[in-house]
Amino acid sequence: MKFKKLAMYVAIAVAGMSQTPVYATNGMLLTGYGFRSQGMGGVGIAYGRDSLSVAANPANATKSGMRGDMGVGIFNAERHVAVGADAGQTSPFNFHGSVESDNKYFIMPEMGFTMPLTEKLSVGLAFVPNGGGNTTFRENFFSYQSTPTAAQYPARDKTLGVDLMQLVAPITVAYKVNEDHSIGASLVLAAQRFRAYGLQAFPQFGTTVLSGQLLSDPNHLTDVGFDYSYGAGVRLGWQGEFLNDRLTLGLTYASKTYMTKFDKYRGLFAEQGKLDIPENYGIGLAIKPVSNLTIAADIVRINYSDVGAIGNRGPGEPLSTGGIPSSSDPTVLLGMDKGMGFGWTNQTVYKLGINYGLNERWQLRAGYNYGKSPIPNDQLTFNTLAPATTEKHYSVGFTYKANDNLEVTGTYVYAAPHSQQAINQNILGGVQVDMHQNIFALSLGWVLDPGATDYGDAPSEPINFGSGDRGFYGGFGLGQARVTSWKAADFNSDLTTALGYPATTGVDQRSTGFKAYLGYSFNKFFALEGGFADFNDVKGSSAITYKNYTNAGGIPGNPALQVLPGSSVYTAENDAWMLAFVGKLPLTEKISALAKLGASSWSSNYRVNYTRLNPTAGPQPLPQPSAATAALGNPYNPIAQSGSDRGVDLYYGLGVSYDLLDNIALRAEWERFKFGAPHVDHVDLMTAGVSMKF
Repeated sequence: MKFKKLAMYVAIAVAGMSQTPVYATNGMLLTGYGFRSQGMGGVGIAYGRDSLSVAANPANATKSGMRGDMGVGIFNAERHVAVGADAGQTSPFNFHGSVESDNKYFIMPEMGFTMPLTEKLSVGLAFVPNGGGNTTFRENFFSYQSTPTAAQYPARDKTLGVDLMQLVAPITVAYKVNEDHSIGASLVLAAQRFRAYGLQAFPQFGTTVLSGQLLSDPNHLTDVGFDYSYGAGVRLGWQGEFLNDRLTLGLTYASKTYMTKFDKYRGLFAEQGKLDIPENYGIGLAIKPVSNLTIAADIVRINYSDVGAIGNRGPGEPLSTGGIPSSSDPTVLLGMDKGMGFGWTNQTVYKLGINYGLNERWQLRAGYNYGKSPIPNDQLTFNTLAPATTEKHYSVGFTYKANDNLEVTGTYVYAAPHSQQAINQNILGGVQVDMHQNIFALSLGWVLDPGATDYGDAPSEPINFGSGDRGFYGGFGLGQARVTSWKAADFNSDLTTALGYPATTGVDQRSTGFKAYLGYSFNKFFALEGGFADFNDVKGSSAITYKNYTNAGGIPGNPALQVLPGSSVYTAENDAWMLAFVGKLPLTEKISALAKLGASSWSSNYRVNYTRLNPTAGPQPLPQPSAATAALGNPYNPIAQSGSDRGVDLYYGLGVSYDLLDNIALRAEWERFKFGAPHVDHVDLMTAGVSMKF
């Protein structure tokens, strides 16, 4: 029965991970493999206790026992970019902007399993996010003017960004040579996906300003959707124990993971779309002064410069088109074998962690991780798309042994703000990039045969969570959705700018909303819940006044003003899929308070119906001003007939439930869905409904 349950959890985890973007912290890579490791600064070469640790050192499989682990984290990345005058130096082509990335929250799942086959031979399998990056900038700072009087291209509100996700699956075999030494090897399978959008300035700038000396294939550069890539590499590891097991040393080496090419983006990445995962290697040690205290440290080297798309130099100094290498060297056009890249240097990462067994049920841990940014200050131009600048990371965590077969681990990681700034950056002038991050994570470990453990000896009574409410449930809710950021002033400003005529807007912030959900209750205090919410349509209606100047009396130079009415109706359809941890606090025998925290995958589709009243007689209205053409990407602009936005963001809520019958409960809830769309910051959903236990 335990194996059947574990197989079900594995299937769910893999399905979820296949579409999950994350953001890395040590350059492109995460600070550590597994939330337990990340709670100790990412150490894992000489010290690993769960099944995810095989991704750091395959030899860890000989110590983790027979167990399965599955966890989910919420990754919060705050990124800011400024270019041109906004970063301290005006661009000769009017590149400018100061903007934060909209997509700030991401789901990070993980899972793994290890088991001994014999006393000496162990195997393992893990699925872990390796790294990546995701940005969504609603203000396009790569919009430029070819001449001082030319229009900006593309439109300033043409969304700009990239989305890279990497997942690795090490298939591991480890062998215990003797009582003190173990070796291991992993076949590392990998999958990644990527898309870029909003880079329309590159082909036009390359043609009109650089005479074609920028791109090798402009048709495979931007706005061609997601592309997928697959590959494999190897990781080797060793661990040795000394001084009566008080000192453990470890070594690990991971080859470059050779990936297939991103064919859709062969005009962006060097070597016609090739983006390998870089080679890395490291050394680690773990010291146990006493049986329940472990101090561990790792040093890891990541060879980014050996991957052309990452390590090849991109645009830098001086302040002119001469700062773009391809302007003078046609062999480094984007997409070519030596094509321009992000200019990263190799990175050395230092990790330090401590784990303390408080008693027989609790372990507490903390860690620190430092890696100097691999981005040189003169290589910030391309790195505005994915500013991986964080250097210092602080973490804390715990593991609670609920019983002999279940462990609960929690982790928090804080990546301190770090900024990089430079001037004289080719065609941009000044450039500044900033980032800081937070990770909140929770994982469960199913221990079937324990390996090495680090709990204390002091007795501790288990927390009485109870089990009377364990099982699956489902339900629905109906109520009201409110788009609180839906403001008339936004419509008036954008419509007036786009059309050149004044607009008066009335908005309806409310609509009927409903949700349906399924969940699993672990006990009367905790549950995991997922579902779908639909917020129906929200609308904004604008009355637009068109001013048409005519020649009064047919006399040239004698203008008269004719006022003509018109309207624009803006409609947005918003919905979301959500997944959250639910905490339940019993207040009475039948009433419980609810709190939830998770993430939602939201979608917002908008459309505009635009009309202008033409008189049956008399002069016709003048054409719309040219400013409207430059505003085509604006979601409030009536010329943009339709569009859509999607993303993953934070989701949380509060509520109360009342047990009407043994298996029927009434629910009232307030939930907030964060949206990254320019026209919707968040949606509040208030519902009343019914849930039923199966």
